[in-house]
Amino acid sequence: MNDLADRIRLMRQAQNLNQSQLALRVGVAQAYISEIEKGKKTPSVDVLEKLCDALDCSADYLLGITQSRHYKVVKEESLPAELRNKGLSLEVLQEVFDRNISESDIKLALRLAKVIRDEQNNNA
Repeated sequence: MNDLADRIRLMRQAQNLNQSQLALRVGVAQAYISEIEKGKKTPSVDVLEKLCDALDCSADYLLGITQSRHYKVVKEESLPAELRNKGLSLEVLQEVFDRNISESDIKLALRLAKVIRDEQNNNA
């Protein structure tokens, strides 16, 4: 199973687009869209970006990295106070949001990380 091919086809069909209509939006030939959907061709980064725009979804979704169709932008000011200034990157926080990890699980993970870090510092 080719996630990219399948997801492009499914997103196109969900928007009631035929291959020619999608090709027109992306600026490529219909035959190229057909080849991508068959898994015979892989789009360039530029074409992938245009496919995402045309299909209103994230590249992460099309590539099978996430089940979320839309990229969520995490802004530090939108985070609960206890998560700010904990040394977590926005990428890690993005994963927390994408996976719907509860606040209590986040607190537990932070406590566990602190215990591990403290143990490592004591053993050094």
